[in-house]
Amino acid sequence: MSTASTRSRGSYAGTAARRRTIARAVLNLVLEKGHTGVTTAETAARAGVAEATVLYHFATRDNLLVAALREAFDEDEEQTSLAGNTALDLERLRNYATRLRPELAQLYTTLAGYAGTPGHPAQEFFAEHYTRARHRWTAIITARQEAGLAHPGLDPAEVARQFLATWTGLQTQWSVEPSFDLGTLLLDAFRRLTGQNWMEARQQLLDPAAGL
Repeated sequence: MSTASTRSRGSYAGTAARRRTIARAVLNLVLEKGHTGVTTAETAARAGVAEATVLYHFATRDNLLVAALREAFDEDEEQTSLAGNTALDLERLRNYATRLRPELAQLYTTLAGYAGTPGHPAQEFFAEHYTRARHRWTAIITARQEAGLAHPGLDPAEVARQFLATWTGLQTQWSVEPSFDLGTLLLDAFRRLTGQNWMEARQQLLDPAAGL
């Protein structure tokens, strides 16, 4: 016999699943044609629901685009070890940035421009995104300091903020003119900001095998 609480949980799960189906549909459309051509009608057709259902879950087109960006980040976190893992593999970081789709970079840049607009759905998303990213990269840099891979005199939280700002800036430039290797430049920036180049040079000088 079902109870009210069981029905409530089932309804919530169904709503969450429906929202994610719609978010995946709009993300696929963004990847296929870019964000400027996405419509609620086309999203509904791709998701297999009525347009009214799309608008019930996402009241505006901007809400849809934010949902697409959130879905892209969620998929990345499921498929990579960049989230919740302080044992950063620098080659994985390079590959993560290198395989970024231009359509996603353009969507990110566009929505980031609205992050400071009160009431815009991008404001809440980016506030949450930047907070999570800063905490994650602060933990990564702290772990690398403990492992002797980052300069111990640096403030991990400050370096995390600087690195994220650099990443955003490079990605914005790449979305306009993708003529450079984003992954390689991002990796180089991380090494410079964390003092890894200095730490490696110091280790070489102190290594008896080097004969110095």
